[in-house]
Amino acid sequence: MNRTWEQFIRENRETILGRWHECGLDLFSGKMAPGTPLTEALADGMGMILDGFHDGGELCREGVSRVTRILAVHPFRPSRSLSLFRQLRTILQECGGSETDTGFCTERIDSIVFDAFDLFMEHREMIYQLKVEESHSKMHMLLRRTGS
Repeated sequence: MNRTWEQFIRENRETILGRWHECGLDLFSGKMAPGTPLTEALADGMGMILDGFHDGGELCREGVSRVTRILAVHPFRPSRSLSLFRQLRTILQECGGSETDTGFCTERIDSIVFDAFDLFMEHREMIYQLKVEESHSKMHMLLRRTGS
């Protein structure tokens, strides 16, 4: 565990989260109003990632899962969606994190990006599976109607 990153993020959490949240909202084509369920869910997930950044435990992974679930629903390319996690490194360094262990930051961001990719693809797979099941149900209902 790297205490300097934990302290740095705790001291600058609101600034980091605010800037990162803006980057997340920029992914969406239309302006999103603050306080909507989507923007709140995105901010909550990002906050969990920041709170668990220093150890990469369950809190961080749950935050990554929440953010990727939101991104997977939208028709973004995976590279565009996952760029959000890479932007966190830039924001951390611009907020003064370059004074701390940059190697640790790079490793944590890389780990988060790999987790995000896996979770993003799991969410996309689940969405497509639900669409297939829905189309099967519709087909079944149509066949029942025409058969009776």
